[in-house]
Amino acid sequence: MRNFVFDLYGTLVDISTDECSQKFWKRFTGYAAEKFGAGEGLKREYDALLGAYGGFDEPDICAVLKLATERSGGTMTVRQSREAAEMFRALSTRRLKLYKGAEDLLKTLCLRGARMFILSNAQAAFTLPELKKLNILQYFQGVELSSQFGQKKPSPAFFNYLISKYSLNVAQTIYIGNDIFADIVPAAALKLKTAYIFSGISPQTDSLKQGAAAAGFATDDFGALCKYLIGEAL
Repeated sequence: MRNFVFDLYGTLVDISTDECSQKFWKRFTGYAAEKFGAGEGLKREYDALLGAYGGFDEPDICAVLKLATERSGGTMTVRQSREAAEMFRALSTRRLKLYKGAEDLLKTLCLRGARMFILSNAQAAFTLPELKKLNILQYFQGVELSSQFGQKKPSPAFFNYLISKYSLNVAQTIYIGNDIFADIVPAAALKLKTAYIFSGISPQTDSLKQGAAAAGFATDDFGALCKYLIGEAL
């Protein structure tokens, strides 16, 4: 196998966030009020803006925070919206770490000449700094995020964009993810080989049994996933 395309959160990275909690919003609203003059209606405006998106559409968190701040009575520049997004993530993140063995997996695949990519439902303002923080950005030939593309998985257009941009031979490409509906089903429909990891943050509607029925390989053990993928790179 020549090309390895990874989902990120729940597949290579273990993460926990609490951006829906009252505690988080109290802290973030206080920050935004002091820094940008945002009013108490910030969360209401934020929720309304996100609620306007449907289907495969994916907003950019920076644009949402900027408009929500302005609608609540504050002011925010584009540059400041990136700063606000960074604070939003910092205040809401409880846990962020690689799964044990993830970096060794990437190193081994790299040494074996594999090309590696990320295709993830994620915000660039959050994810690009986190890839650098986790020290794994250098392993990937391409990183494609839904907030930049404007659509999220399971959008076939999102998958096809990656395939076209990097001229991937689907017969030599495997997609690895932790979400049956968003990762495995659309990848398989495009004739990509698939591997499923049932992780601690897989959707509650998923099960290992369902993953095994949908994917070419399925496991709930990250070590077993690593062994399988390294075997595919031979």
